[in-house]
Amino acid sequence: MMNEYGKREFTLEKSALAARRQMTVSRIVIADDDPDSLALLRLALGNPLIEICEASNGAELVQLLAEDGPFDLVVTDIHMPWMEGLQVLHSARAAEVNAPVLVITGLAGTDLQAKVDRLGNAKLLRKPFGIPELRAAVADLMARQPLA
Repeated sequence: MMNEYGKREFTLEKSALAARRQMTVSRIVIADDDPDSLALLRLALGNPLIEICEASNGAELVQLLAEDGPFDLVVTDIHMPWMEGLQVLHSARAAEVNAPVLVITGLAGTDLQAKVDRLGNAKLLRKPFGIPELRAAVADLMARQPLA
């Protein structure tokens, strides 16, 4: 905004907005039908530079991906009500949602790794896992991303 002397004026609000735009903020969506697991994921992955959105079932995850994206990372459980995590991710890939995906599961199936690998840009993490394992898997997926 220009003042009466033709000089640019900066308000506190404009300065704050400019500062927020300079910060690197990642957006992560996490989906799990177990409230305790969802809370663990939120606490383990959260920090002031990360915005976390949460879904408690497959339908909510689909809605978040469609309406609130793009996201820098998707973390999802496989078994959830309304729609399985892998079904959501297949639909997302078909809709050209190419964010990296961390699939978490307590299932022991041997073909599960192959299904996750076919998603592309995805990693499987089996429960139970520790916070260091979770953070390492997320770091690995994020490191694979091209710089914007």
